Amino acid sequence: MHSNRLLIIISILFFCLATMPAFDDTGQDTTSEKTPTENITEDLNTLPLYYIPKLNFEGNKHFNQRKLRNLFRWQTKKAYSRNEIVAGFDRIINTYRQNGFVFAQITPLATPMSSQSIQLSVKVREGKRLRNGNFTFIGNRLFSQDELRRQFGLRKGRFYALTALEQGVARIQQLYSEHGHPKVEIKPTISNLSPLTGSMDISLLIQEGPKVKLSHIKVSGLKKTKSHVVMRELPIKTYELFDQRKIDQSYHRLRNIGLFHSIQPNLLEAGLTEDTIIFHAKVTEARTGRLVGVLGYAPPVEGLDSVPQLTGVVEMRETNLLGTGRDFNFYWKSGLLTALQVGYKEPWIFGKPINMGITYSQLKQRNPFNDVESEERAASLSGNTKFGSFYESEITLGYKQIRYANTTASLPVATTIDTFSPTTNASLNTTPLSFDEGSKYSVTFRLTRDSRDYYLNPTRGRRDSIAVELSRSDFRLRKIWVDMQQYFQTWKNQIVAVELHGAAAWGINIPPTELFYLGGATTLRGYDEDWFSGPRRVHSNIEYRFLTGQNSQIFTFLDLGAVTFIDRPSVFDKLRVGYGFGARLESKNGIIQLDYGLAAGDSALRGKVHVKLGASF
Repeated sequence: MHSNRLLIIISILFFCLATMPAFDDTGQDTTSEKTPTENITEDLNTLPLYYIPKLNFEGNKHFNQRKLRNLFRWQTKKAYSRNEIVAGFDRIINTYRQNGFVFAQITPLATPMSSQSIQLSVKVREGKRLRNGNFTFIGNRLFSQDELRRQFGLRKGRFYALTALEQGVARIQQLYSEHGHPKVEIKPTISNLSPLTGSMDISLLIQEGPKVKLSHIKVSGLKKTKSHVVMRELPIKTYELFDQRKIDQSYHRLRNIGLFHSIQPNLLEAGLTEDTIIFHAKVTEARTGRLVGVLGYAPPVEGLDSVPQLTGVVEMRETNLLGTGRDFNFYWKSGLLTALQVGYKEPWIFGKPINMGITYSQLKQRNPFNDVESEERAASLSGNTKFGSFYESEITLGYKQIRYANTTASLPVATTIDTFSPTTNASLNTTPLSFDEGSKYSVTFRLTRDSRDYYLNPTRGRRDSIAVELSRSDFRLRKIWVDMQQYFQTWKNQIVAVELHGAAAWGINIPPTELFYLGGATTLRGYDEDWFSGPRRVHSNIEYRFLTGQNSQIFTFLDLGAVTFIDRPSVFDKLRVGYGFGARLESKNGIIQLDYGLAAGDSALRGKVHVKLGASF
């Protein structure tokens, strides 16, 4: 709300600095001398368009040649007009003054090189760099001078910087906005400017404005979703004191609730009176029903009598059933792991922010070396709740019935296919097998912190999760999962995504279905789906993304991972590396995602392809 006001105020302050009488390093008034722009004008007034093959600076210490040339926007093959040259030097002067060199001057000298080119030699006189003096706050009643100074963050004696001053003013505005004063105005003024000592004092006049309350809370644009489904997710209430933190949290919740395609970022409107304000979220609903199919292709393994492998996934999900926020999902997967899962989640039990879910699943695991299958059937009941700005906790009660093969001569699943031979396969197939059965009762606790700005295509933020499972009955196991995902922006529409994952299980005679699997589209691209497994697993995924739309991107990736041996759970197998590229493109009717991954050492034609096709409804 106040960004425009702040920009105007800072501009006035900067203008005052830029137009003050100039002093040299000894403190003498040099107003009678020509200003930097007048010097430029006198030297270049008669020039038409000219090339500048050489541009050199002398006397510069704070900025190097490269920085100054970039500020000038120098290109050897560009023809410059007089106005463009003047604008280039103005950018240099402005940057100096923004960094505290308010006495900086430049004197360019143009030397003709031909009829269409000139050489520019620029003498830079940086002058003394300003330091911060005393900071004084005037008009503050809600907060003390000491509290405002702590929030302001600037310190006496440090070098002055315009951006630091802007950030300090913004922090004070944020403080007032979090305590019911979003209409606060802050006007900085300069006093006691001393060119001899290179310091200045800054006074900030604060007009706190009235205490503001939320008079109305509205959400417009709803067609399918019931209004109370959205309202209950917002941490704000009518007639409560304005709090910017809750406004920001409301926007974060709306953006990540999964019901909306877009949300206008300006959520506030003026109320009928000066001490009221309206929260108005203008949304465009998303299609929350999704039908997704994933097809994976892996070429035959060299050295083995094998055929190309196909894996498939079918997932159907509706996250806003009948506009009530209820969640239903169906999942099926084929491959070494064949899985079937059906789940339902009921939100806001008894009008409280508690979600309850029930899940039924079946799983079959096939050993890739002897084709022996282990299977399980499971059911679970879970409950989760959100608290704070970014946190979510969950508890799950589970039951499993497991049947698995027990052989004393089976090859550890973590063993790689490059050390596997048909002879070994034959010996394994002749090994007598026995099957064991048992049940497992478990309780799992999970804590998640999610500060991503947008869960589908984040540009910044982080998601961390830790889970612990304890089980009893025939299988006494302990499990732990740790997941960390970090997103940060490098350049415009370019994102680095880094994920670290770890999991471990402890127990005696761990059945195959309770191991951790590695390989495929979601863990280690470039390798067969779920090809490696062990009681402990670590893997990392690094992607460099080029955003092409709100939910679309192209990317390159590097995946690394390893599992431990089944018979030696504390010893990791060798680290596997996969790399490749992919794209995720979304339209109004659905999503298309393509990954092409190579295992380290593979030729370009032996890559694994994963195609994901989705339709929204």
